[in-house]
Order: sequence, then C-alpha cells, then structure tokens
Amino acid sequence: MAGVVPRADSPGTDVFASPGGFFVVRSDLGCFLCVPHCHAPEAPKLRSLHPACRGGAHYVGDGACVCILRGDTFHRTTDLSAAPSPDPFPLHPSCRGGDHYASWGGCFSIIFLARGVVLSVADLTTGAEAEETPLEPASRCGLYYYAPDAFHLAFLHVDEERGLRSQVFSSSGHQEDLPVHADVTSFFPGGLALVHGGTFGTWECIKLIQNETDGPLPGSYEITRQVGHAEEKLANWTFSAAGSPAPSDLSVALLQAQFSLPPAYGGLGLQTGQEEWEAVAEEEEELRVILQPHQKLFWWQYRLGLGARPVLFCRCLKVTRSPAPPANIPLPRSDARAVGV
Repeated sequence: MAGVVPRADSPGTDVFASPGGFFVVRSDLGCFLCVPHCHAPEAPKLRSLHPACRGGAHYVGDGACVCILRGDTFHRTTDLSAAPSPDPFPLHPSCRGGDHYASWGGCFSIIFLARGVVLSVADLTTGAEAEETPLEPASRCGLYYYAPDAFHLAFLHVDEERGLRSQVFSSSGHQEDLPVHADVTSFFPGGLALVHGGTFGTWECIKLIQNETDGPLPGSYEITRQVGHAEEKLANWTFSAAGSPAPSDLSVALLQAQFSLPPAYGGLGLQTGQEEWEAVAEEEEELRVILQPHQKLFWWQYRLGLGARPVLFCRCLKVTRSPAPPANIPLPRSDARAVGV
C-alpha cells in the first residue's frame, strides 16, 4: 500500500486541532481543509490559504488563534485566510527544533522524536512551566501529531490494510485507533493513492495501419486522439462561494502533486504541469504515409491514471513497427524528494 508523505518531507504541510475543528494545511496547494473531526463523515470545507500564511514549518492551534512557526520565531493569526500578525514572536530556546508541535489543555507540547520526549510548556516565548515526559516507542512513528482534545495527543499513521489512521494516546498509556475519513485522507500528500489507488503511466495504441499486399501502399489516414484532463470527483469537499479555491483548479493541483511523488507514496515521480489540463477534447490529425509490403505501423499515446482510470491524456505520440509499446517515458522527472513549496 502507498503511504502518506510525512510532515518532515512535505514543507508547509501540517495538521492541528482547535475548537473550530480539525485542520489540514497544504501550502503547496495554497489552501487548507477543516472538518469537525478527522474521522467524521461531515463534508470537509476548503478555503484558500493567505500567501503570508504559506510555508510554515509548523501550524499549531492555540484556542482561537493559529501559531505559524518558521525558524526561531512564530506569527499568530485568527484565520489562515487572512494575514497573520506583522511582528513575529520569538521562540524560547527550549522550544526550538521540535519535530512536531501541538496545543492542548492550556499548554503547548513539543515532540522531540530522537530524544523520545514530549516537552510541555505554558508559553512558547518564555518556556514557562516546562515539563518533560517520555514518549512511548509505539508513539514515535507518527507522520503528523496533533491534540484532539484537552487530555490527549494523537498521531496519524498508515496501516497497510486499513489506510490512514489516527492513534490517540495519553500519559496513562491508553490508546485508541480511529480511521481517518476518506475525504480527509484524499487531501494529504499521497492520500489520493490511498483512497483511489496508485497512479500509473502507460502507452495506449490508438491506431493500427497495415499493408497486407506485396507492393508499396500509399495512403492518407485519420488519427483521432483524446487530449486533456478527464475530470474526476476526488472527494466530497465543500467549497464556499468566497475564500475557497476553484474546485477544478484544486483537482488539477492535487493530481499534479500526486503524479510528482515517488512510488512509495503512490506517485510516478513525473512533472505534468506542461501538459494540457483542460477538459478532455478530441483532436484529429491527417497522416500521409507509404506502407511497405506487409508492414504494420502502431500509433501510441501516453496516458496517466489514478487507480484504474485514465485521468490525463498526453499530447505525445509515438510510432512503432511492432506491437510492443515504446520503452521511454515522455515526461520529465520531478524532484520527488519533497512536495512542498
């Protein structure tokens, strides 16, 4: 099973919980998702991310505010669709360099995976009331961490059989494993492959012409091909009239990001932004060729798909004299080591 890209390998992507619900931030897409609970069936709402709120190393819900951490400072905002506070707040030295951050029960929790500890502080700027507690080995494998309520921490992980899960744990050692809803999973980098199946790229034969005579055969042939994006409903997301991305734009951005990921995350490691991403349309082309005696020519078109469905019909055509498809991949490779901005 493909996996979800960890926060550390997806700059600008993070999760947090607040009284307003569960949030997933995607800086690379320029938007964020909000749902009452990550395992709830309610339709998630999508909104645009303010440019000044993009690219945070961590996003931490703090009551009615969100802290956006970058380096050794952070900004606050009450709405990720609006500009944050102009002046940064300094992070206390003891609060710097955490692998994950969360806010719960009136304090901040900073998770240091290498040390296997959770540092709790009352204030990120002063480090006041600092207290360290050990992090159980079973709780060190999370992709993302957040606080679902005032008494627990939770992390997201991928189960090979059951998909993306939320593991809720507490200092008492009690743990609860809950499924992350498919509409939420689909928004994570790599999540489309978990919900719909991995991506694929293949050459499809769209035309075969042959000469079954013993002499040369000149002729004119019509080649019809589909070009563009076959629109698919990726999830049951709610788009508000204002302050949200266009559904078609988000669908394209998500698919482009998925195709660019390495195979471990259900991608192909390919750049597709240069392809035609408008709605699928048919194009016709007239070919004039002279077929030699008993010759066959195969016309191939490259297609990309998600699960079992083709979603992008590329412009590239190849001609072969054998029924074996071309061996090359006609799209440029992406930098599949990271997916953020």
